[in-house]
Amino acid sequence: MIRKSGTRKWWFILVLMVVFIGILWWQHGQKTKKGTINVEEILLQSELRNRTFNSTVQKIAEGKVSAYLMEEHSNPIVAISFIFERAGVAYEPDEKAGIAQLVAAMLIEGAGEYNALQFKQISEQYGIKIGFSASMDDFSGYLIYPRQHQDIAAKLLKAALLRPMWDKKYLDLNKEKMLLALQKQQEHPSNYLSYKFRDKIFAGHPYSRNILGNQDTIPDLTAEDLANYHKTYLAQNNLIIGIAGDITKEKATTLLRELFAGLPEKNNLAKLEPLHLEFSGKEYKISRKIPQVITKFATEGTYRQDIDFYPLYLANYIFGEQGLNSRLSKVIREKEGLTYGIYTYLSISEASALIVGSFSATPDNFYAAKELLLHEWQRLLQDGVSSEELRQVKTSLINEFNLRFADINDISDMLVTMQKYNLGQNFLDKRNDYINEVELQEVNAAIKKYFSTMPDFVTIGDYEGEK
Repeated sequence: MIRKSGTRKWWFILVLMVVFIGILWWQHGQKTKKGTINVEEILLQSELRNRTFNSTVQKIAEGKVSAYLMEEHSNPIVAISFIFERAGVAYEPDEKAGIAQLVAAMLIEGAGEYNALQFKQISEQYGIKIGFSASMDDFSGYLIYPRQHQDIAAKLLKAALLRPMWDKKYLDLNKEKMLLALQKQQEHPSNYLSYKFRDKIFAGHPYSRNILGNQDTIPDLTAEDLANYHKTYLAQNNLIIGIAGDITKEKATTLLRELFAGLPEKNNLAKLEPLHLEFSGKEYKISRKIPQVITKFATEGTYRQDIDFYPLYLANYIFGEQGLNSRLSKVIREKEGLTYGIYTYLSISEASALIVGSFSATPDNFYAAKELLLHEWQRLLQDGVSSEELRQVKTSLINEFNLRFADINDISDMLVTMQKYNLGQNFLDKRNDYINEVELQEVNAAIKKYFSTMPDFVTIGDYEGEK
């Protein structure tokens, strides 16, 4: 009996081992099936949290195309970020509203010798990520790939940039998606508020346009329209590129020529003129029966190159951008419990610079929260910030700076930002000095200048209980 029991025990263990090995083999097969690479797993492995970067930002050029490059060889990943200035939604002809977003969607729906399905399958097989999007000012793109698959990654992006297909099947499909997104925007209160916020704050200016396009113009957009946009807006002279990762200067320079030299040389559109907006504490109300009243508010800010930028940046950070440690959050969220979250931030575009904020509250709490916000606004204006508040926020911002670069594409994005705003090739080395050198009197002077005007509000919600 003892021998039989021991035999059954060993048979049971053997079966478990076979099952376990089978599971491992199946998982391995799933990962390696058809050579497919898990893109998200690659990116997770490329995380660079808590790293201190000692690499130098290099400027490279090939012909009329240049880029900032940071070599980072700790992981076999390369990221390329790029933008085309003067190619975003604000630059669309009125009768072609939505074309920038449609082009962004269509560039990966088949290009060169790859149809849409092949483009997607090859990208997944080799762990390559390619995408495009349009903001108000710019048309953006990115390429992320494992170093060993640079050749196929470059072929895909080059095809997308230079030889898109504009296939009618996918053109119609993406137009339907855009129209559906517009419909869902109407149904989603916070998304609709974002659109109406621009509509009211920038009334009469291209920035007032709906970032998703226009339901009256999207159905009429044609492949010819997309091709004309593509050759007119995406050019070498409005292109900014950032490259980061496991790549040498020589290979990066070769990539510039291979990927971008075939683009048209010039985008001749002029930049938008800076806006000078008037704010006076107005409130634009959108009535809708929803559980929360949601508001966005804004007043005039300053541009990235202005002498007031860092003083205002620090003042706003203390006031509303420091998460749960901000003044607004401590008073309105933690002390009074009137909202789950309230924040402010500096919003800088080509033609406008704003201090923007937002919060939501139940209908019976909304006006109490708003009154407290305005009270704190006035208190900041009258009393400024203390030396201890400034010391603490400087320490926080300096310590957190490297944490902003968790992934290699965060670095390539920053390299683009550095060029777009003329921050200088040594910005990553100098940024903490810029923070540390700001004096208390400069911060409080910026407060007097930019918080002297009450913000305008755009609000959506149920106003039955309005006081």
